[in-house]
Amino acid sequence: MNTVFDFITVAIFIAIVGMFFQFSKKEDQNITAYIVPAIGCALGNYFGNEGFVIPAWVIIFATVYYVFFHILRKEGVPDNIDGD
Repeated sequence: MNTVFDFITVAIFIAIVGMFFQFSKKEDQNITAYIVPAIGCALGNYFGNEGFVIPAWVIIFATVYYVFFHILRKEGVPDNIDGD
């Protein structure tokens, strides 16, 4: 954990895992919707550590946007990946 990107993306990932465990009590939980923000955290961290600061921030903000509007606001029952 050397850069700010390490701390931010790990904190977001921990929040995603916490939301999954919190909302996993629901019957219609869809784990595949949590893969998208996990990959976003990994990509944001990678680009940030490689020196691509602007793309890293864009990916991190897109990840937070996805988590807020597709998971948190729907109380852990996100839409299917295909939009149905």
